[in-house]
Amino acid sequence: MAERKTKTVTTPSGVPVELKEYISAGEFLDATETKDGTEMPKAQLAKKLVEAAVKSINGSPDSIANNLRELPLGDYLFLSKEVAKLTSGDFTEAKNQ
Repeated sequence: MAERKTKTVTTPSGVPVELKEYISAGEFLDATETKDGTEMPKAQLAKKLVEAAVKSINGSPDSIANNLRELPLGDYLFLSKEVAKLTSGDFTEAKNQ
């Protein structure tokens, strides 16, 4: 499989963040999996999906989880909305070629 494309967005405070073009099925399943079969709180799921989608922050692929925590809240909320776009598609019909 070819390397996944990415896009770079700039947060409201000016931080460039590289996002994967999509979240893979495996990443989604890993993010939603719980050990005891209970439903994961939405905030925890959102956190895991943001971490899965972000490839780099300010050009660095290191310590994504920690670097996300260091962002201003407005930037994090902006990224959460961008990641929500990756998971909110209509998956009921195949794309027409």
